[in-house]
This record gives sequence, structure tokens and C-alpha cells, in this order.
Amino acid sequence: MLRLLRLLAPYVVWLYPIAVVALLLYLRSWLVASRDLRASLFTLEREVASARMRKAASGAFGAFGALVLLFFLQFYVGRNVDLNEWIRPTPTPEFIPHSAYATVTAPSEDRTPEPLYTPTSRPTRRPTVPPTATEPLPTPTPLEPTLVPPACPNVNARIVHPGQGQVIRGTIDIRGSADIPGFQFYKVELGLGERPVRWTSISDVHRNAVSDGLLEVWDTSDLPAGSYSLRLVVVDASGNYPPPCEVVVTVTH
Repeated sequence: MLRLLRLLAPYVVWLYPIAVVALLLYLRSWLVASRDLRASLFTLEREVASARMRKAASGAFGAFGALVLLFFLQFYVGRNVDLNEWIRPTPTPEFIPHSAYATVTAPSEDRTPEPLYTPTSRPTRRPTVPPTATEPLPTPTPLEPTLVPPACPNVNARIVHPGQGQVIRGTIDIRGSADIPGFQFYKVELGLGERPVRWTSISDVHRNAVSDGLLEVWDTSDLPAGSYSLRLVVVDASGNYPPPCEVVVTVTH
């Protein structure tokens, strides 16, 4: 407990405002998510809004708990701690007396005769062979996973990225082709799971044909982690459309 008090004492002036601001931000996020939940018409939108509400509520409880912990440490624990425990006594060095006089050893009368010089043999130097430098082995390059495009029957109405079963996160580009004869518009839809019973359009319909290019930009940061299905629907001028192209992906965070 003393270590925690020593760690928080210099920053307690800043920790209170930070915790209060975090609490207010999480409460605002919860209110916005609650409003979106009441205005949602589709099941997927309700699940996304509910996940945002739970996330905001967890953050608000964490910020409130931090405020309670700071208040408890400052006004309860801080007043009941003995300040003498904070002060570590400085050890006093022991005084060791030193002799003011040095002991001088009298030279001995008997001197040992110095030995005569004896020549020593020196070893013969042998030429050293430098070690042969060995070439370093090449570092294997990691192989990137191969993307498997979905099996779409019409090459003019298909998705080529993301691939079938690909794990994605954040914002991704959905690429492919939407250029059938008599093109009118196309849309990219989203469904929950591998076999959705309901589809929701990611954005508005697009009235410009695309050939091997960018179809849609999809932000997955607000979606719960799990499996989702994407579907490309391309409609011609008569209102007909070929079989939609579907791909299953996994969203992670």
C-alpha cells in the first residue's frame, strides 16, 4: 500500500481530472449508442449498438472505480498511514581508528644471493592459417497466405478481395467487378454468419460500373468479432440481376 501511495502522490492532482473526463466521455458514448439502438431497424444494427453500449458502460464503471480508489487512498489510507514508515533511517558509519604510525620492518642482515642469469628457450613460431570464411545461410522468406477468391459464376459480377474465409480487421477495401451488360447499379450487402437470413446494404447503391477495381470501403471497427457474409448484387436496366456473389469472412479486433 505504501508503494502505491508513493507512486500516486505526485500525480493525484492530474489523476482526478483525467478520471472525470474519461467518465464523461464514456457516458456520452453510452447515450449516443442508446439513441442509435432505439433508432435501429435491423437486427445487425441493434447488435452493433448494444456492443457499443456495453463497451461504454464498462469504461464508465472503470473510470468511476478509479475515482473511488483515488478518494479512498487520499482521504482514508493517507490519513491512517504512519509517516515514520515513509522515512528510512540513514545508517551511521562506524568509526574505525587508524594507526598514525606505519610499521617499518628492519632489513635482515642475511641477504640471499641473487641467482645467476639462466637463458630460457623461446618457442618457435608457427605460421597461423586464417580461418576460411563461411557464407551465411539465406534467411527463409515467410510465405504469405494465398487468398482464395469466392466461386462466383459471373466474372462481371464478382468479389476478388477479401478472399473466402479471410480474417480481417479495421477498414478494408472490397475489390472486384460490377459491369454486366445493360448495367444500372450495384450494391454490397452484409449479413451475420455464414448463411444470413437478412441482408443490410453497407452504403448507398453505386451507379458507376467497376471492372477489376474498388467496389466498396468497409469499416469493421464497430462490429463484434465473428463470421460475416458479403454479397455483391449487380442490377441491369430491366431490373434483373445475375446470381449474387457471396464471400464469408471473419472479423477480429
